[in-house]
Amino acid sequence: MPSEATIRLGITDESPFIEKHQTLKGRLKARWYRTDRLGRVIFSLLIVTLCAAVVSRVLIEVFNPFDSWPAVTIPLQDDEDNDTARSDKERRQAVKAAMKHAWSGYRKYAFGKDELQPVSNKSNNKWGGWGVSLIDALDTLHMMEMHEEFKEGVAHVANIDFSKTEANYTTPFFEMVIRSLGGLLAAYEMSLDVRLLKKARQVGDVLMPAFNTSTGIPYPRVDINSGKAVPADRVCIAEAGTVQLEYWKLSEITGNPVYHNTAQRAVDALDKAHKPYKGLYPIWVDIDSGKLVSGQITFGGRGDSWYEYMIKQYIYSRRSNDQYRRMYEESIDGMKAKMIGQSIYDPELYYVGDLDSTATKFSPRFEHLTCFVPGMLALGSKTLGRPDDLELAKKLTYTCFQMYNRTDTGLSPEYVQFRTDNDTGISPNQGNINFTTVKLDKPSDREKSDGFYLGSNRSYILRPETLESLMVMYRVTGDKIYKEWGWQIFLAIEKWTKTSSAYSAYRDVSSIKGNEEWTDSMESFFLAETLKYLYLLFSPVDYYSLDEYVFNTEAHPFKIMHH
Repeated sequence: MPSEATIRLGITDESPFIEKHQTLKGRLKARWYRTDRLGRVIFSLLIVTLCAAVVSRVLIEVFNPFDSWPAVTIPLQDDEDNDTARSDKERRQAVKAAMKHAWSGYRKYAFGKDELQPVSNKSNNKWGGWGVSLIDALDTLHMMEMHEEFKEGVAHVANIDFSKTEANYTTPFFEMVIRSLGGLLAAYEMSLDVRLLKKARQVGDVLMPAFNTSTGIPYPRVDINSGKAVPADRVCIAEAGTVQLEYWKLSEITGNPVYHNTAQRAVDALDKAHKPYKGLYPIWVDIDSGKLVSGQITFGGRGDSWYEYMIKQYIYSRRSNDQYRRMYEESIDGMKAKMIGQSIYDPELYYVGDLDSTATKFSPRFEHLTCFVPGMLALGSKTLGRPDDLELAKKLTYTCFQMYNRTDTGLSPEYVQFRTDNDTGISPNQGNINFTTVKLDKPSDREKSDGFYLGSNRSYILRPETLESLMVMYRVTGDKIYKEWGWQIFLAIEKWTKTSSAYSAYRDVSSIKGNEEWTDSMESFFLAETLKYLYLLFSPVDYYSLDEYVFNTEAHPFKIMHH
């Protein structure tokens, strides 16, 4: 006979019959007590663990949405424990301290605004009020392991309505693609915080009306508040052709090919356009016809990143898009044939000048913006097996460094002028538009010593292009001289541009008046590019490796596409 206890638990020889007539609750209770003690303990632990995980996830989402769920980090470990590694670490920490100083000032006086004015400690919304400095800086914060600052920034971005800007403001399409869309996409890939992807998609969508043209060549500005592009007759090639990488990345992440296909139309139109010399593009394109209509041929302002994105998109496509390879090689061959100059006073100084729209007149002016070219050539040489391009890159990098090294402050001006002979040249006040040859003053001893002379714009606005090339050149060649040059530039930035709250653009690099030359301006690219490239220069080469990432023209790293 079964005991009274076993009858109470429902465990008897007749239990199968009894189970048929029990409720579900009773049957489950019966099966539980037929399980041995160890099994019941294991099952109980699993239930407790699952409940704890669910509760913790809920608490994280409510009180601190961005945490380590999931965590996406790249380990930052120096290659060796030697003097070089220790020196790199110390320099990297000095750059990080500069970022902390600038971010602290921005956070205190301008958080959520477009820019901090680092002398008056005021703020401005010159980009329409999206908080561009914050967005541009997010991936730099993450890269430098400033995770608390990153989380605070993401929490703010999550509440921005990108379907609005300040009243009566029209948004520059190109600038907001490279800074805002690019910054959000890179920050998302680093953190996998879905709020950033949501906002990136919103930014990409509100800017898409720029492409509503017959040729696919975008209008330069969008009225975000009305949801329409601002009509225009022309756009420069850099603005038309430096948005494709960002929209391609958005397509890859979202699985929506419309973004990439729409942006690609502009490149196809420019590729087919008639050029005065193979691979070289005058900067102004007619939006309705797709014709290259006027303007200088330059690798400087309004032309620069158009050429840069040819090789970067070829790399991003895992070398599968032959159109971009062909276009890049044609352009670099044209540049080498028609646009390389050499100082008549210092034969070690090579530079990239400009051409008029017919590609027949040469201007011996070298912009700081053009100093991205050495890094581009190094990437192209590495990717396509063009060793001569790397040799040219070394020569141009040397000139870009000397633009800093040979001024009284160690800061570079916006551009320098060379001579093609002793007496004539392009007037610096007439720029590159009409290419008028004028009789120049006799060269000073300083010009003969420097190999160039300064033009009318002697400002340093915290630009990153030379530092970008130094970082790429070191990673491609392994030559440590590029680290030394970068460190010298960083020390000059610290000495002459550091304010009590951040860093300011400097009006005249030939002046040693210090704070009298501060212009109360700090562009967002100082946080996004200048400090980031310095940090990477002193980091191990596999940290955001050039074999795994391609940097957009605002220094936002994109993982090379998977397929």
